[in-house]
Amino acid sequence: VTYYHQMLGAVLVHPDQREVIPFAPEPVLQQDGAKKNDCERNASKRLLQSLRREHPHLKVIVVEDGLASNGPHLRLLKGLDLRFIVGAKPADHRFLFDWVDKASATTTITITDDKGIQHRFRHLNNAPLNDAHFDFEVNFLEYWEIKPSGKTQHFSWVTDLPLHADNLMALMRGARARWKIENETFNTLKNQGYNFEHNFGHGNLHLSTVMAYLMMLAFLIDQIQQRSCRLFQEALQKVGRKSYFWERVRGMFQLYQLPDWETLYGGIAYGLKPTVPIVNDSS
Repeated sequence: VTYYHQMLGAVLVHPDQREVIPFAPEPVLQQDGAKKNDCERNASKRLLQSLRREHPHLKVIVVEDGLASNGPHLRLLKGLDLRFIVGAKPADHRFLFDWVDKASATTTITITDDKGIQHRFRHLNNAPLNDAHFDFEVNFLEYWEIKPSGKTQHFSWVTDLPLHADNLMALMRGARARWKIENETFNTLKNQGYNFEHNFGHGNLHLSTVMAYLMMLAFLIDQIQQRSCRLFQEALQKVGRKSYFWERVRGMFQLYQLPDWETLYGGIAYGLKPTVPIVNDSS
């Protein structure tokens, strides 16, 4: 028997930046007064509404997987003034793919970069999402990455951003940056010292949710420092892996009184020892 808690996460990502900036996560919990169990789709509604409430003027392009490419969800994004690039799989969107195949305006472009990799795009603006939401138009983007070895990767998305030859590469890279929610976020939280999958206990009410919020807050602070703090960057580079880095941080706190963060990170980065050791003078 396995017991677990779920939460829905969202982060700011950029294809050229390793760091991610997390927003407040949304726990998947049965809401007060609700008779049915909560689900990821309901949690996403709450998260997006909270995001727009807290950041009413932030320009955002939402990137999500194929589960989100349905009429109600895309209408919600439009209603919240959020742009989107969302996965669309052929098996789930046969009507859309048939429409693209038959449309005379469908365009195919192939670009070969200096590494010999072929980037093949097929795109069409103003296509119906599906037969059930025929009046809801999206722009369709399909992409193949063909390496010199012959290995091929295939992706397809729908977006409300207009598509033309000059922005296909940028939109493709932005869409594929969605993997940073897995690689740079949850993989880091699970395997690099944050112990995201640790059993903190259910508690009387919301203990596990509170612990998850605190963990994400710590992750946010660390990501900001990793992006913009020179001392943090040098200390992390000195140690190598993040899990080892957190061990060094804990060790410094156990051995020394640390007046500020500069002392902590400088001690790790340059091998300097703080001058005030911890002394137990209790009798």
